[in-house]
Amino acid sequence: MQFVVTPNFSTSWKANQTLIASLAVLSFGMALAFAAHGLWMILPFVGLEITALTAGLYWCCLKATRREVISIDADYITVAVGRDHVVQTTQFQTAWTKIVLKPSPVAAHPGQLVLRSKGKELEVGAFLSQDERLELSTSIRSALSNVVYS
Repeated sequence: MQFVVTPNFSTSWKANQTLIASLAVLSFGMALAFAAHGLWMILPFVGLEITALTAGLYWCCLKATRREVISIDADYITVAVGRDHVVQTTQFQTAWTKIVLKPSPVAAHPGQLVLRSKGKELEVGAFLSQDERLELSTSIRSALSNVVYS
């Protein structure tokens, strides 16, 4: 059994580039109008604004491409984390693994979904909402109950 966990990715990088280009044209157009009236100091700030917007949207798109693949078989639960390729892999023995939903110490914050085995602990689905974590934990528990141990 395999679960692929991904964050909500509402807009693609291409759509964000279109948004950035539109805002840049609009902002620089207004800035040039102000510059024509002698208020040229607005131009560097428009450049900074568009640069900050681009960096922020790129960072969000980069974070949204993260993937966690949870594979369950008779011997091991394997969690592979990465974007285009696997960056980190963690294995737990299936028979000794517990799925724990830790409540958050802060009210209105989501808790943590943790795989725990032999003193080792790994949070999965950190980018999921509380309801999605609950659904994932139920699905993983169901898959574990159907595992035939070798």
